[in-house]
Amino acid sequence: MFKVNSLFLIITLMIQAQSCQGQVKDRDYWIERYLSVSYPLQQIKVTSPFGNRKDPFTGKLAYHGGLDLKAKNEYVLSMFDGYVEQIGEDGRSGRFVILRHGDYQVSYCHLSKVLATEGEEILAGDIVGVTGNTGRSTGEHLHITCRYKGDKHDPYLLLQSIQRIRKQCSDALEQDGLSDSSRVAFIEKYAPAAMEQQCRYGIPASVTLAQMVFESKWGQSKMAVLDHNYFGIKANSRWLAKGLPYNLYDDDKPNEKFCVFPDAAESMEYHSQILLGDRYARCFLYAPTDWHNWLVEIIRAGYATSDIYVKECSKIIEKYRLYEYDQIAMNGQNNQITEDE
Repeated sequence: MFKVNSLFLIITLMIQAQSCQGQVKDRDYWIERYLSVSYPLQQIKVTSPFGNRKDPFTGKLAYHGGLDLKAKNEYVLSMFDGYVEQIGEDGRSGRFVILRHGDYQVSYCHLSKVLATEGEEILAGDIVGVTGNTGRSTGEHLHITCRYKGDKHDPYLLLQSIQRIRKQCSDALEQDGLSDSSRVAFIEKYAPAAMEQQCRYGIPASVTLAQMVFESKWGQSKMAVLDHNYFGIKANSRWLAKGLPYNLYDDDKPNEKFCVFPDAAESMEYHSQILLGDRYARCFLYAPTDWHNWLVEIIRAGYATSDIYVKECSKIIEKYRLYEYDQIAMNGQNNQITEDE
């Protein structure tokens, strides 16, 4: 009989031999493209558009050569790859940084701090400053100007471009066009770690895998691809108090905070720690092979609000015979206990 660790090694080697390089390349392309752009702030709210407006100082109609965004002591991010063309300070713009992105020149003004140096190469999403209220300003905000080949353009067009690119990438990453063989490959990739969780904590491997599949759309969701969050885990107060990373997604409410993990293994471990909490104590009244009652108790404890959660996870377990991994883990654990004795 195999030890559990030996079985994990054999399955891992089989997975590596069955990898689908074409799909990996496609996913890598969309991930790279998604990360090639960034909004200048975590949240975007326009307070004053480009063009003619009522001047906040004179009260008269005047041309506004940029775009103002609501901000309060926030990091300012580069929207594209490029380099820092100039930093400085004057009575009108306050502290500013000018970035060069090919034919585009983007300025961020009224900053409290500049966190970049002239000539420095930057990537989309890099921090270049902190919002403020320096220069000619009636209150803290981020003022953005944009020039294309020297001519002024509305910065809002850049924000729309970023939105289109990110939506295109998200749609491509989340499309449910996987072949059945790809789905089997996904299960086999994470089955060893799921069985490891079962051996450590008694949580059925089939339940871990089914939740992982359902929540992450077979690993294709934006949250799974970019944040390694395969279970839709929200960032609680303890997570935030530790300063751990999170990203914003619309869920029950807009802009909710979800955990960012370094890899899938950490996501699975955190998921197990959640189920080990008192809230899910009734789950452990059932054996690791009783996957149906585990699902029922998980939902009864409030893990998810979807009324089809148990049904869909059950279909996944039955179709792909995930219950076999529960038995393999049980047998491997029993063999290990026997050998230790």
